[in-house]
Amino acid sequence: MGRGKHDEQELITRSSCSWLIRRAPLRYAPRPGVPLREHFDHSDAGKARTVMDDSLSTRRALAPWLTIAALTAPQGCAALNPVGTTATNILRHAQSDPDPNVRYLAYSKLGSANVYDNEEQKREVLRVLVKRLEFSQEPVASRAMICRTLGELRLPEAHDALLKAVDDNDAIIRVEACRALGKVGRPEDATVLCRVMTVDTLLDAKIAAIDGLAALKPKDPRILQVLVEGMDNDLPAIRLSSVQALRAITGKDLGVEPKPWRELVQPMLAQQPSAAADAAVQPVGTTK
Repeated sequence: MGRGKHDEQELITRSSCSWLIRRAPLRYAPRPGVPLREHFDHSDAGKARTVMDDSLSTRRALAPWLTIAALTAPQGCAALNPVGTTATNILRHAQSDPDPNVRYLAYSKLGSANVYDNEEQKREVLRVLVKRLEFSQEPVASRAMICRTLGELRLPEAHDALLKAVDDNDAIIRVEACRALGKVGRPEDATVLCRVMTVDTLLDAKIAAIDGLAALKPKDPRILQVLVEGMDNDLPAIRLSSVQALRAITGKDLGVEPKPWRELVQPMLAQQPSAAADAAVQPVGTTK
């Protein structure tokens, strides 16, 4: 008992030591006639190697200090925050940095609530990201990350851009747009997500649409019926996502069998007046 915790601590220690061995220079200049091994043993890297070779108890005791040293070194700071920590700095990198990898990282960081001081900053970022999504020539991965960040911002002004991105030609963009639309969408967007769940040939897009429904929490019992049908799908991932969405929308947990969920939804459907709009919501097939 407790071995798992010790293994985890040892892994952290070894990672920290490896970082020190790669980063630490030899402390002493080589002296004539002295073997290089002796210089290594007296260097920071050599001491780190000694720690790695020491007993578990020693490594465990030194683990917190080695981890802190690795994370607080100047090289580590530069690697951890290449785009800054405030919305203003991060947005500047997103707009003007020539490196697409840095821009991608900036788009990702802008999805964190911790970088914003007020709502106006969020709206300024949203305006920039919407333009980048609709009109820029950003790489596909960056446009997908923009969709994710727009969802994390949870501002309704992103709705139209995300609704358009749901039908994008690139699969990864459709996937992120479906999940984001669930966070900023309107009740009528449930039929759009149901269409993706039913018609899209990509499994990841189907699952993302179901996740979007779980976040949107539509009240229409026809949407619940689509999810109940999803529990009979041939694909386990669709079945699992469907039951998770039903739990999120209804606040109930009736298990993983479709029958109890059907018994819950059928009375709701009976109270729903029939309408031509029913055709917009189709049951999930078994398309793989």
